Amino acid sequence: MQSFYFPRRTLLSLACLQAFFVLSFSALADEQNKTDTAAEGSLERLSVYGQRQRDTFGSKSGILLKELPQSIQLLDVDQMRGQGLVSVGDLLRDIPSANPGYSRVGPYQSFSLKIRGFGADQMRNGMRQRYFEDVDASALNSIERMEVLKGPSGVLYGQSAVGGVINLVTKAPGADNSGSAGLRFSTDNQKVANGDISKVLSDSVSLRLTGELERSDTFVDRQPMDRNNISLMLQHKVGDLATGHFVAEYIKRETDRYVGLPVSVVLSEQDEEVLDISTQLGEPGFTSLRSFAPLYQYWLDIQLNTDWTLTPRLQYQEFNTVFGQVNLRAPVTAQPELISRTGRQGRENDDYQIAQLDLNGRVMTGALEHKVLLGYEAGRERGRFTQSNIRAGTLNPVDIHNPQYQYDTQEPVLDFAFDNFYNLDSDAWYLQDQIKLTPELQLIGAVRYTDSKAGSGAWGSAADEVPVSSTIWQLGLTWQLNDQLTLFTGHNTGFDVESSAAARSRTGDALEPEESAQTELGIRYSADEFHGSLALFRIERLNALTTDPVDSDFSVNSGEQRVDGVELEGSWQLSSALQLQAGYAYMDGEIIESNDGDRGNTLGDLARHRLNFSANWQYDNDWSAFVRANYSSSRPLITGSAWQLDAYRLIGTGLRYQQSNWSAQLAVNNLLDELYYTASGNGFVVYPGEPQQASLQLIWQW
Repeated sequence: MQSFYFPRRTLLSLACLQAFFVLSFSALADEQNKTDTAAEGSLERLSVYGQRQRDTFGSKSGILLKELPQSIQLLDVDQMRGQGLVSVGDLLRDIPSANPGYSRVGPYQSFSLKIRGFGADQMRNGMRQRYFEDVDASALNSIERMEVLKGPSGVLYGQSAVGGVINLVTKAPGADNSGSAGLRFSTDNQKVANGDISKVLSDSVSLRLTGELERSDTFVDRQPMDRNNISLMLQHKVGDLATGHFVAEYIKRETDRYVGLPVSVVLSEQDEEVLDISTQLGEPGFTSLRSFAPLYQYWLDIQLNTDWTLTPRLQYQEFNTVFGQVNLRAPVTAQPELISRTGRQGRENDDYQIAQLDLNGRVMTGALEHKVLLGYEAGRERGRFTQSNIRAGTLNPVDIHNPQYQYDTQEPVLDFAFDNFYNLDSDAWYLQDQIKLTPELQLIGAVRYTDSKAGSGAWGSAADEVPVSSTIWQLGLTWQLNDQLTLFTGHNTGFDVESSAAARSRTGDALEPEESAQTELGIRYSADEFHGSLALFRIERLNALTTDPVDSDFSVNSGEQRVDGVELEGSWQLSSALQLQAGYAYMDGEIIESNDGDRGNTLGDLARHRLNFSANWQYDNDWSAFVRANYSSSRPLITGSAWQLDAYRLIGTGLRYQQSNWSAQLAVNNLLDELYYTASGNGFVVYPGEPQQASLQLIWQW
């Protein structure tokens, strides 16, 4: 684990500046008038799928949702968890263009999550983490809502995945003392206990403490799921001029690193279960997976005057994991029921530190009003990965019908492979300007410049630092036709240095960051009884790494991938008792440029058609019910693969009983016990989707 320090004077300066403002505004607080918060108290809050059009996205953009020139959806986490959905991937089933990936039984679910055909980054309260989301995909007890911004958004949030941003917003303290305690019992001997306490400590300080404990089995033999997470959110006022927010979160998961099922066996006939999906083909005596991570965030909103706000932010986060891994490979020659295997043992320890300073406000230039955001960000990443490989020829093939676990009775023979580090230091400056051209017409422009130094090598050696820089931009326009209807169009860009940082080309030059871009045209409608959006989009991955045609041991930045699509989503409050939500996405993805022999191929794991539907019915004050359904068309296993994953249809339903201070909810997901498979990220194995799951959740509130 790395020591916690900020190497830049800029980071230290930000911390000192933050302390200075706290002290200064405390002294001035009694001499100032209170800021009028009536408008904030009357934020438009629609139903669970509602988009709060007077709220902003990502805790820092300052742009109202109705004025955002990009598609976005908001999801209420607690209500969806009450319907038996237990992971970030499960929640994404309500996003038409999202691929929910594999279940939480997989090792690191976030790697499989996609939006509009490409990977998506997860953030906490608008700040980027490094692998924090990989510890526990079910760590949602502390989360109020999930915001999904579709397409790249690197100008404000830094390097990010192509597909979009999943921003998880921490539950804030309530206005009074309250709390809840809950139990959930589910199929496969799943047992979960959680608690949530909100406490007002004084007129200026309040907190919210949440925690969750799970001790469960899963649908896979010898695949436990033990989870612990705890979160604290503290808010404090500094007079009438500033509000501070402190978040501390610790998550831990202990399970087995799931090996999956062989493609050659289960994809040949997907209409029937040719191999029991509970079959364990790994080495459960060796393949344990233990991960834990702390996260600390602090930000202070300082109102300089009625027009300007200064917000410094600090974050420290770790990711720690120790694992054993077995990989299924090709069948043994002439013995299709024997699957060859390889394996490794690894340890990873990372820490990520970030500091930001944002100045947000209004200014007039002639008749034009500008909402301006000026920002600076400094980041520091330190990673270490140590690996040993199972010696070739010492791990026996596994019989799919009669697996024998070799490492239950003997230790593996391991050969040291490497002990490497990865460093990334970066400084970024960004500017966003929202110009009110007319009362109905808003123009948004933004630019970000990032200067980074990346280094890697053997642990203990000097870092060979590679300079990496990137300039990205955003341009968007919204036209409010009336109180309900808004047209929007935008071009957004992003970048990602993780795939190329510290790497060099055949000529010794530093590889450039991979880039992304999205062009979108859409219309958004929002009224009391209905809201929805329709968008046409083209999203591209540019400067992608592909094989150097001169020397295949190196890469070049010449790859290009593209997805064209249309996305429709909406929610109807048909009556006070009945609400409907539905969505549809069509996506066509293709490799445009590549030196890897796959040019013109369809993107892997991309379904052309995705649909989702849900209905919530409030029968009376006590009883309510829901039904939900999802459909995904077939898709290639990976890019260029001859294997196809079949289409699937999932149905869930449930019933809820609510009394004054307690409730009980019964939910059944995958009601018809549909057999389906999800991509694992390689061409050898797939992960089964969750079979039928029934859960009972009991909650007591006070």
